[in-house]
Amino acid sequence: MYRKELESIYYKALNKVKATSLIKDNISIKEEVLTIVGMDYPLKNHDNVFVFGVGKAAYAMAKECEVILGDKIAGGFVISTSEGDLKYTKHYTSTHPLVSAKSVEAASLLINEVSKLSEKDLFVFLLSGGASAMIEKPIEGLTLEDFTKISSSLLTSGIDIKALNTVRKSISQIKGGKLANHIKAKGEVLVLSDVIGDDLHIIGSAPMNNGKFPHHIIGNNSIALQEAAAYVKPKVEFTKIVTTTLEMSSEEATQFISDEIKKYDEQYDSFCLLFGGETTTVVKGNGYGGRNQELALRLLMTDCITKNISILSAGSDGIDGRSEATGAFVDKNIDELITNKNINPKTYLENSDSNTFFKALGYDFVTGISGTNVMDFIIVLKK
Repeated sequence: MYRKELESIYYKALNKVKATSLIKDNISIKEEVLTIVGMDYPLKNHDNVFVFGVGKAAYAMAKECEVILGDKIAGGFVISTSEGDLKYTKHYTSTHPLVSAKSVEAASLLINEVSKLSEKDLFVFLLSGGASAMIEKPIEGLTLEDFTKISSSLLTSGIDIKALNTVRKSISQIKGGKLANHIKAKGEVLVLSDVIGDDLHIIGSAPMNNGKFPHHIIGNNSIALQEAAAYVKPKVEFTKIVTTTLEMSSEEATQFISDEIKKYDEQYDSFCLLFGGETTTVVKGNGYGGRNQELALRLLMTDCITKNISILSAGSDGIDGRSEATGAFVDKNIDELITNKNINPKTYLENSDSNTFFKALGYDFVTGISGTNVMDFIIVLKK
């Protein structure tokens, strides 16, 4: 098992799209001129600068903004799932992946705060994955209970994130650019993409995307995997980013990845194949796990894993479905453990209980919440 090597590749990809790198690369201030993604804003032309944000990475990104801008920040409001305080802006801890009463309160507070801005103010809005669940204001006539039932059903149905967010926007008063309607100030929206194709109408259900404010993709799966590929390239005979837009069921993804592994296994003594994207899975049982661990379990049950191949399938946000794990490792040595413990992988798959399976064998990958999200990384390493 090349666990250490796989972890090193994973963290190379992850760190490239974490707050410190993202914000430092896109926000700077010099001689009273604030530069946001190449656009200069002389501070003398604006009364105040505000920082707003929603999403899994919002807290970490806002914290880095405070490092760079300091007391130039007059205020703001940031919503995430993290715990902690910010020095210059208010921070609210909301919920994910399900909408809750906290999500509704967060939305009301955010609308209230952005409505206070004047035409002479300037803001930075930090948007990342998870925002859809963290802020919500259901349409008139729809209770939170109704909204929660709809969201819960969609989350376990196996539909992709685009379809999920389309429905969410149709029953919301804040998504689909509706938040932007409350803002009179000038500003820029910095986006960390967690969706296939970086569609600005989809990311976080697009609360600011109504044509009023420029949006900039500052981090995505492709940027992350390019960093990983550059890191591993000198260490193996062949390196390839196979795709950053993996968008299919876990069954289809298993077949696709298995075919790619077999193809290159015949050609090279050592290689690293990188896959990015997000598979879909239908929850069948009451077990613990997520799409990455299910994908790893399905790959284990194929014949693509030879003695020199190890795989890590993991989410960039640090949490994989209904579990504390980020993902799971797979290699040939796991077969012996399965035999010794007399457990049947198929039973765990049928109960959507992949985490229990990998945890029992010591093959689960646990990182904790990462503070960022650019979908998933599947790393295949042959040495």
